[in-house]
Amino acid sequence: MEWKSNIISQLNTRKAQWHVYDEIIEHYKRLIETNTNLKLKCVKLEQDVEHLRLANVGLERASEANQELANVNTKLSVANEEMIMHLREKGELAQEILRLNRALNDAQEKFVKEETKAQQYKAENEQLNQKVEKCEIEINELVHINETLRGEFLAVNVQYDQLKSKYTEFDSNYLELRRQLDEEKRLNKFREDELIECKRVQLEMLNAEVERYAKQAEKRKDSQASLQIDPSILVAPLSEPPSSQGSPPGDRRNPNFAPAAAIFSGIKRIFVPAISNPVNMKLNQKLTFCTSASVPKREIFRWNCTELEVYAMQFQPGGSLLATGSSDKYIHLWEVAANGHAYPHGSLQGSHGAINTLDFDTEGARLIAGCSGDKAFLWSYGDNRTLKDTCTGHTGLINVCRFHTATKLVTGSADRLIKTWDLHRRECVRTIFAGSKCHDLVVTDPVGTIVSAHFDKTIRFWDTLSDRQHRELNFTAAVTSLSFNAGKQQLLACLKDDNIQLIDLRQNRTLCTLKHDKFQVNTDTHKAVLSPDAQYVCTGSQDGSLIVWNTSTSFCENVLERKHKTMVTSVVWHPEGKYVASCEKHREVILWSD
Repeated sequence: MEWKSNIISQLNTRKAQWHVYDEIIEHYKRLIETNTNLKLKCVKLEQDVEHLRLANVGLERASEANQELANVNTKLSVANEEMIMHLREKGELAQEILRLNRALNDAQEKFVKEETKAQQYKAENEQLNQKVEKCEIEINELVHINETLRGEFLAVNVQYDQLKSKYTEFDSNYLELRRQLDEEKRLNKFREDELIECKRVQLEMLNAEVERYAKQAEKRKDSQASLQIDPSILVAPLSEPPSSQGSPPGDRRNPNFAPAAAIFSGIKRIFVPAISNPVNMKLNQKLTFCTSASVPKREIFRWNCTELEVYAMQFQPGGSLLATGSSDKYIHLWEVAANGHAYPHGSLQGSHGAINTLDFDTEGARLIAGCSGDKAFLWSYGDNRTLKDTCTGHTGLINVCRFHTATKLVTGSADRLIKTWDLHRRECVRTIFAGSKCHDLVVTDPVGTIVSAHFDKTIRFWDTLSDRQHRELNFTAAVTSLSFNAGKQQLLACLKDDNIQLIDLRQNRTLCTLKHDKFQVNTDTHKAVLSPDAQYVCTGSQDGSLIVWNTSTSFCENVLERKHKTMVTSVVWHPEGKYVASCEKHREVILWSD
């Protein structure tokens, strides 16, 4: 603020200088008036002198008249001297006025320059104020992000402490198990030595028997055909040693044939349930196709699928089953009849936390679920809907899990990691550090390109062969969900600032932006989905409403106002496009149709 005080002080100095000039001008005016008055007096005195001269013609002899004339002459001379003095002072004042005028002009020029500088300083001040406001907004955003990261950091610390305590517990268990393992290894070594010794004895007995048969054959070679012995019989005891009872090698009572029978029976047990299981026959139906999706306009069926909150839903690819995941750690299966009614079909258990996301494989025989317990769980219907595998490795809740290929899974978590899992090897084969919380992801092509949505307002495209990001899309708010149509190569992105964008991946441009007064994004993982034919977009809202847009016209096609009692947590289209299922946080699910 020093420049303001400098300008004020300069203005005060200029004002003081102007006051000095005012006094000089006033004095000059007084001198001019005095001079004018003296001139008038001189003129009057001259007139008086003239009258006196005229009157003196007759009074030349009077001494009194002469005396008066002398006095008048004296006064006239004094007046002339005063007039000369005033004229001299007038000249000096005129010079002073000229000097002061020059100083005044210089001061005015300086004042104009100072005013110009003041205007420049004012403009710079306005720019600096704008920058300050912008910086304050950025600081507020950074403070908000910092608070979010601090909360995540505290949560990670809590999880770290829990994992540390678990590690301590596991470490003690590990030592006990290691001791047991060493004991078992010692026993196995002892058993192996005994088995080898037994095999050696059996081999010696077999070789002795072979030699005995050979000697008998040489004795009978004249009367009978020579006995030919296969040399491979010398190694046969390793797989088919004769029993101590002398039973022939092909006898089923021989205990050495038990492993083969056990293997055959095990293979039979593996394949028979899959063949005879009626559920598997239902799930292995051919995939359905959508020619034209229906706009949801009326409610067909409504039911409560659990006593707690519902977070996720997914139709089986054949369309015959609907899976719902909730906070009770169960996945509930519902059979969807032709009339649109849903009937209980069964439940899957084994999860350690609330179910956040679901996905079927392309055949509909396996189901993957991500939960808030940092794990993903895989179920298979071929084994009577039993839990097949658990994917453990994330340190935050899993927001999304997808079948990457027939043998691979991909998961995205709040710990900023994207992991790929191999089902055959039963392990994590690839980890990508995304740099921000992953809210949703989709796989866009047969090569396996992963598109992920993040909290830091970006969509990232990952090359799974090199684990590198090859493209990025930036938005004005966090991206809460993605929906992809492979036929049209269109990607739907739902943003936290209450709008939805449809992106053409072939042309790399935004086709349309969808908004509505009733649409409000309620969570970081709010879902908006494309219809199977990519003709419509459906999503829920904070107030329990459902909004449907037409992607061709970008206009709202229908609004189902407040049909749910609480906020809508998930929306899915039927694979044939004839139904839309929506669930609210308060356990209720609704099927919609046209």
